[in-house]
Amino acid sequence: MKKVAFYFLVISLVSVACTKELGKNVSHEEQPQIAAVVTPDDDAPNSTGNNGGGGTVDSLPNEGTPDNGPNEIDGTDENEHAVYSFMGVSGVYFGCSSTFKTKGETLQFIFGTSLTTNLKFTQQEFEELIQPGSRDFGSLGAFTTYPELKSGKVEIAYTDKHGRRWCSTRITEKTTGHTTETSVKIEQSKAEFVIEDAHKFEMTADTEGYRLKGKFSCTLYEVNGNAKKKIKGNFTAVVAPK
Repeated sequence: MKKVAFYFLVISLVSVACTKELGKNVSHEEQPQIAAVVTPDDDAPNSTGNNGGGGTVDSLPNEGTPDNGPNEIDGTDENEHAVYSFMGVSGVYFGCSSTFKTKGETLQFIFGTSLTTNLKFTQQEFEELIQPGSRDFGSLGAFTTYPELKSGKVEIAYTDKHGRRWCSTRITEKTTGHTTETSVKIEQSKAEFVIEDAHKFEMTADTEGYRLKGKFSCTLYEVNGNAKKKIKGNFTAVVAPK
């Protein structure tokens, strides 16, 4: 895929009439929350599972013990939202993200990448980006990668409490001189990501946001490493066009 200069940018929303609105009935109790379990992948070369005795334990940086058990990610400590956009040959590509930060860990969901021929995406185009339904996994810019120029994609990025980076995209970075080359591969088997519900709500007096509810299950790959993990869970997250 042709490399595109990629930066996350917060851009202003153009207010337009929307012919296809999402539901507005949102319970006040439906606050952002994440509930997920991360487990070692028994088939990974450096996983902590049983791979026939030929593998090795993947030790954590600066740690004397291996990460050999399931890890639960839960809570509502902090949920941040952002949008990104960049110019391409065919127009402006854009997407959005929702990030949970809890107990020293970060779990990010990236949605995209959509295309608009306008200078800025409209509210209707943003709502089409987050409509309920299944998503395929793709490479959307997590951890310095380049976005896949296809719509209806999702990417999960995870930084654990030891600072190790994991992603639903297999990422390998190679630095030569002052240049960093990034190789990305999408390797997901029996994975799923479903937005089950999307509701519009008033974030501030002049700003509308959207509350997404969904479920997911996929493989996470260590960035620049061989380790793999499985992650499965559900979420209630906030996204907004600005």
